[in-house]
This record gives sequence, C-alpha cells and structure tokens, in this order.
Amino acid sequence: MSQSYSISGSIDVTGVSCPANALRVKQAVSGLSGEELIEVVVDEGQSLINVVRSINDAGFRIFKSEQRENSVAIIVGRRKQNR
Repeated sequence: MSQSYSISGSIDVTGVSCPANALRVKQAVSGLSGEELIEVVVDEGQSLINVVRSINDAGFRIFKSEQRENSVAIIVGRRKQNR
C-alpha cells in the first residue's frame, strides 16, 4: 500500500559541503510543526550520512527516501509523541 504525503516545503543542499548542509537542513526542519513534512534533497555519500544523522539527532523522522540522479530526496517530519 502506497502512502501519500503532503509536503509543505523543500530544501536543496546538493553541492553544499559538510557541515553547512546538515546545519541548513537542521534549521529548516526545526520550523516544522505538527504533521508538516519537508523534502530535503542532498548529495549521495558522506553528505547524505551527515544530513540523516543531523535529522535523527534533532528528533525528526525520515518518512520516505527516493534515489535521484546523483542525489537522494528524503521526506522529513516530526516524530509522533507517545501519550
């Protein structure tokens, strides 16, 4: 079963070196609220690893990833809070 996502914005950090790419992404996702999702496009390799680590460390979740030519698009949102 395929899930659909409502994406409220996008940030492209391809070509941006570490750690600037991770910092830009962290700043972008920190503004998300509730059910909002954002698309992050990042270079493959070490850049992707650093950005994913930054997203997880900041308490956010990756909902989906999609391979593109020389990059990866990931859909990021807040983790659901346990009640």
